[in-house]
Amino acid sequence: MLIDGGLNDFADFSPVPVGVYDFVIKKPMDVTPEHDKQTDIGGKLFTFVIWPEILGGENAGKEVRRQFSNNSKGSRYFLKSFLEKIGVAITKEGAFNNSDLLGKKFRAAVNERIWEDKDGNKKKGSDLDTESIIKV
Repeated sequence: MLIDGGLNDFADFSPVPVGVYDFVIKKPMDVTPEHDKQTDIGGKLFTFVIWPEILGGENAGKEVRRQFSNNSKGSRYFLKSFLEKIGVAITKEGAFNNSDLLGKKFRAAVNERIWEDKDGNKKKGSDLDTESIIKV
């Protein structure tokens, strides 16, 4: 029996090789409220995910996922640092406009990340090093 599983129509999900790449943010940041949870200072807890796309080279068009949160002082530092480095305005109250990320270009390193899933299986992926960012 021939089964048409659409196996020729998908994105390449293999990890991006370690290196330095130029990126652009083409998709809106995913913002997910963590209902019934609060930050360490009592505010609303959110998870933020971006998918910057590589510009140029043999990996052009591939995306690298980067997740942020606002649950602790450290996690807020990394999110704020990232936003400032790519030129997103942050209000004195600490808010930002999600749409301001669209079209932002930057250069950053991609490293390899290895972790274990809930069943103890080792997984490998690409990790965008937000501390390495240089605005282009």
